[in-house]
Amino acid sequence: MFGRSVRRGFTVIDVIVTTGLLGVVTAFGAPELQDALRRRTTQSAADQFTTAHALARATAIQYGRVAQLHIDPAARRFWIEVDTSADDVGQRATVWYERTLTNPAVQMSSDRSILCFDARGLALDVAPCESGDAQVVFTAIQAADTVRTTVLGKVLR
Repeated sequence: MFGRSVRRGFTVIDVIVTTGLLGVVTAFGAPELQDALRRRTTQSAADQFTTAHALARATAIQYGRVAQLHIDPAARRFWIEVDTSADDVGQRATVWYERTLTNPAVQMSSDRSILCFDARGLALDVAPCESGDAQVVFTAIQAADTVRTTVLGKVLR
């Protein structure tokens, strides 16, 4: 019992085999992880737009006036404006800070530039407002996320 020595630990071969297996697993998993991150960036941008759309409708109801959701795909931004004056004299204010897509890989396209909502929260298409059936697409390399809205102002994803 006292004459035998017990060695504990890993051999060099154990470490090399384990490191090799980790390398192989990482090599196969890295592209999937990159794709998932790309999809998440477009989903996040679409979520932000959906939130802005819902907030524009709620703002129109809250103020009892037309709220405008501005969409600027070239600058990759969107924001909400409403007449906030007490006597409805046309003093427009941005009621939700301008949302600019911060990830340079995410691009935005839209078939509308101004969506408006009346005091009931319904889509309005009187100048300068455009029809409420919009399509906004967020893309990043090979990932894309589309937000569609109906004439009544409902969001479809």
